[in-house]
Amino acid sequence: MVDSAREVRNERLARILPEALEALHEIIERHRITEREWLAVLDFLTEVGKKDEFVLLSDVTKTSVLVDSITHEDGAATPSDVEGPLYRENPPWRERPVKIYEEYEGIEEGDVLFVRGRVTSTDGTPLGGAVLDVWQTGPTGGYDVWDERQPDYNFRGRFGVEEDGSYEFQTMVPKPYTVPTDGPVGRLLEAIGQHPWRPAHIHFKVEAEGHETLTTQVFFPGDPYLENDTIGAVKPELVRPLERCEDGEEISRRGLDAPFYTCDFDIKLKPATRG
Repeated sequence: MVDSAREVRNERLARILPEALEALHEIIERHRITEREWLAVLDFLTEVGKKDEFVLLSDVTKTSVLVDSITHEDGAATPSDVEGPLYRENPPWRERPVKIYEEYEGIEEGDVLFVRGRVTSTDGTPLGGAVLDVWQTGPTGGYDVWDERQPDYNFRGRFGVEEDGSYEFQTMVPKPYTVPTDGPVGRLLEAIGQHPWRPAHIHFKVEAEGHETLTTQVFFPGDPYLENDTIGAVKPELVRPLERCEDGEEISRRGLDAPFYTCDFDIKLKPATRG
């Protein structure tokens, strides 16, 4: 008699996969999925892979947010949030005073924003060696990879903090925008009646020696999609108010000719687990 059993090389996968398949099979049977419908599912997933939209699919099904919340459970640190599919490796290093954008046609539609705060450990110790990596849409609602008017790597940048952990960078108030809708994931959203809009936000990735890297986002009150983000990534702790400055002396000191906004965002990092 031939023993068909083979050595299990991944115990966790061997536990989870049967449960996942059982759940899938139960749904197929309950809804009486036909062969034609199942082949359509396989064709859809194949196209998602070809268009490199699996991260986007994970996001709009709110799976990314669920996995992120399970992975990063520490109430003392700043809440994490999903990275999303629009991060770009090796953005330009921005020297002080940090400004993460260049002028382009249409930028006059936006308002200047200074984001500032301190990076500390969860016990309050300043992390003077921390590095911030930020990215966002421009004031016209587009990322540099979509908006041909913008210079490459616009509204992106890496920079260090001061010795006391403080930082400040100049950007512009972002606008709500839609996730990509011209591919298979966009057709899925349309088919099920789910809107593609995300509230305005700024992405942060923060690193410091001896601490876990934090990826998060900052949102702003009053946004029409704050309560209905298509990827479900808004967390109350990450909503920060915008303060409008109309002080003529301060406007002049910053080299501006119009009122601007400020946003305070302190960041706490979790110490890395030893070993």
